[in-house]
Amino acid sequence: MSTKRILGIDPGTLLAGFAVIETVKTSPIGPQDFRIIEAGVLRAQANFQVWQRIGLMHTSMHTLIEEFKPSVCVMENVYMAKNAQSALKLGQARGAFISAAARCQIAVREIASTTVKRIVCGKGHADKQQVNLALESLLGFQKGALPFDASDAVAIALAFGLNCAWESKWPKDDFPFE
Repeated sequence: MSTKRILGIDPGTLLAGFAVIETVKTSPIGPQDFRIIEAGVLRAQANFQVWQRIGLMHTSMHTLIEEFKPSVCVMENVYMAKNAQSALKLGQARGAFISAAARCQIAVREIASTTVKRIVCGKGHADKQQVNLALESLLGFQKGALPFDASDAVAIALAFGLNCAWESKWPKDDFPFE
């Protein structure tokens, strides 16, 4: 296995977290075997129409992929939202990110939020502050003034990478489009 680069996304229509991490060993076994390349947030203006924000997120995702050339993109599985309109908008944002990855021939994988929290924090129902503290301890990631969306994206990428390493199941580079 060669070094892998993972793009973690915490999708949203106004604010979306992203993180690019990569393995520092060809056979990673723990958090110390990953390093953060970049982490931050993509922002859209609240006064934009939803379709404009979705388009901006698609374009921003495409730019991230072109710049960082990840091996795989990973997002949390869809969860049941209390508000149907919020769930619909989140689904649209996820679609924008997925289509940008497909456009760049990057496979998209999903991971459950409880799995992310269990791998990173040791318990599946950790809060955002606990996730952030765990990332600081494991990777030295300091969120600073960034929103929690950025640390959520780091956690998503790290959890996915560790899960793949522990199960020896890295995504194949077998994108179906030519």
